[in-house]
Amino acid sequence: MTFNLAIKNWLTIDAESITNYPDGVNQIYKCEIDGMLIKGVFSKEEMLSVQNKLNSKKEVRDPLYYGAIQGAILVAKGSDRTQYFQDATILREDLKNLFKTNYEARVEAILTKMSGGRTVEIPKEDAQKIYTPATIRFVHPNKGGIKLHRGNEFLGDGAYDYMNQIAKIVNGLSYFIVIDKAEQGGELVLYDLLPEQLTTPKKDLDLDKCNKRYLNPDIGDMILFQGGSIFHAVADVQGNKERITIGGFVAISKDDQKVFYWS
Repeated sequence: MTFNLAIKNWLTIDAESITNYPDGVNQIYKCEIDGMLIKGVFSKEEMLSVQNKLNSKKEVRDPLYYGAIQGAILVAKGSDRTQYFQDATILREDLKNLFKTNYEARVEAILTKMSGGRTVEIPKEDAQKIYTPATIRFVHPNKGGIKLHRGNEFLGDGAYDYMNQIAKIVNGLSYFIVIDKAEQGGELVLYDLLPEQLTTPKKDLDLDKCNKRYLNPDIGDMILFQGGSIFHAVADVQGNKERITIGGFVAISKDDQKVFYWS
């Protein structure tokens, strides 16, 4: 199934107002809502504390073309997820030290209010194989940002074997929360493909012909959108500060009883 983004139906709401969208996760799945920017999920004061703690432990970051990451990435580990689960355990412990508010509890509280009554949880294969709730991304200045992509590109990776069994991950959702903003740039860019572009290979897309939506959430804000089907990128960061976000993916279970979130 292929969806085109109708970028007219984007919501910007306060965290307290998400109860007005009790089935919001499913509405994004069905393209009734393109996505939402949720204001004030975490306070700026708490995120400043998180920034300071992250900057005191830069040695735990892994370098990438756009900067660095902290935490496990499922598709980076292949079908053998042993190292992934070890890294996931480490990050979950790190999050308890980084955040004054329980990170997992806060994200689950937000998603639960939009879950349509579904239980929100982190996937687990067994008691020892629990997925990570998020990855922390550091986009450095003048590195070109994060390249054009969409989540559906990665679903054939062997790392997704289990998630493919339990969740509707095709056209699934992406989420992230801003820990620190760039001085300039670093926007999330969503691309609205023209009808004739829907079957065009990514390398052949003429992005200059696309309508674009630039989103620049503030510190502590959360973005939730259908990152599986929507081509998106992060604009190049300018200035002296790196852009720091934490997030991952969201999907409804195949039995329609749960909402999973992971990275």
